[in-house]
Amino acid sequence: MRRAPSTFALVLMLVAAALLLALALSGALQRRFGRQVVSDSYGRLAIATVLATDELAARPQDPAAREVLGSLHLLGVQLSNAQPPTPSVRRLAPALTAVARTIGTMLGDPTRVVATQTPDSQLWIRSAHDPARWIVLRTPSYRPRLLDSALLLSVLAGLIALAAAGLAARLLTRPLERLAAQASALLAGAPTDPGLEGSPREVRRLADAIGDAGERLRGVARERELMLAGISHDLRTPLARLRLALELGDAGDPGRRAAMVADLEELDSALEQCLAFVREGRDEALQSTDLSTLAGQLLALRLRPDDWQLEGPGELLAPVRPILLRRALGNLMDNAERYGAPPFAVSLAREASAIELRVTDHGTGAAPELLPRLGQPFLRGDAARGGGGSGLGLSIAGRAARLHGGELLLANRPGGGFVAAVRLPIPPR
Repeated sequence: MRRAPSTFALVLMLVAAALLLALALSGALQRRFGRQVVSDSYGRLAIATVLATDELAARPQDPAAREVLGSLHLLGVQLSNAQPPTPSVRRLAPALTAVARTIGTMLGDPTRVVATQTPDSQLWIRSAHDPARWIVLRTPSYRPRLLDSALLLSVLAGLIALAAAGLAARLLTRPLERLAAQASALLAGAPTDPGLEGSPREVRRLADAIGDAGERLRGVARERELMLAGISHDLRTPLARLRLALELGDAGDPGRRAAMVADLEELDSALEQCLAFVREGRDEALQSTDLSTLAGQLLALRLRPDDWQLEGPGELLAPVRPILLRRALGNLMDNAERYGAPPFAVSLAREASAIELRVTDHGTGAAPELLPRLGQPFLRGDAARGGGGSGLGLSIAGRAARLHGGELLLANRPGGGFVAAVRLPIPPR
């Protein structure tokens, strides 16, 4: 399997490429600007030299003129009646071509200027007084030295760019390396390493996200362990009764048979609640549902529907997960019948920012010390209210409320009894 490059290598190559590209662009712009400056400044000096030489050459009898021409000859300015040599096959230097173009433009006649490079660079300018005479300016070539200097500067710039890229890459990837080294500890619940406090904001957010994910995973693991323990406890008693009944041969007795069927229904109910707790209902899509109709259907399925009252508007539409909310509301109604006393009521109300589904009973309520813990998986209210159950009804209702962005509210009624309310936020229109 091909090994993927490290983050440090990727960042190093990226920063180095960016710096080298910037240096290349800067060098190209500098050469272009330098060529323009050289052609303009050198072209003006060449024009001045050519005009002065042409005027002095027009006065061959003047001793002062001959003396100045001699000095100019020593400086590389010559007069020639021969034709300019044919330019070499090699392409002329860009700077020489630019200077020749500038001189021709200033003279007003580009045909008077010929640039050659055989091998030294020369500029031939035709005299304005004598078309057969040419003024030759020798332009020394600094190209080899410039190439050497440019190569040296490029090497130095490349080394500096690589050093800067390495430093930048190290500064960028060091927090990621520390985070990778601490990721397992963060998932296990360890506090964030103080060394990450000075890291970039994205690294700190990633560390917090890993810590939150670890907390959720540990919570899920605890719930699974608790669920397995609860299942083993809840199934043991009815299975023992069924085994004893079968050993005693009670299947022929109608009363004993009804008790066995009740045990089987209890087993089925416990398993159904556990499966509902595990599935969570996240995969169910939101649908516009009439909550009044949903509550009315649940009331019609009760064994003693006359003990129940439905209070609220005739229609209350809301985007919910109908199967999950139906199970949550049904669990609250089961708890009311199991732990409370009639009359029971289901109330639906729409407020400015939320919808509330409330289930109330007139029983003894929950013990004050137990009330803050209600809703934990497999926690039963038997000690305060009596009855059986799997201990998952309120947990499923609370999870359903949270999946809708709401909350489950549990409280004792001031006049006696218990109230469980699912409060769902209303999405903005």
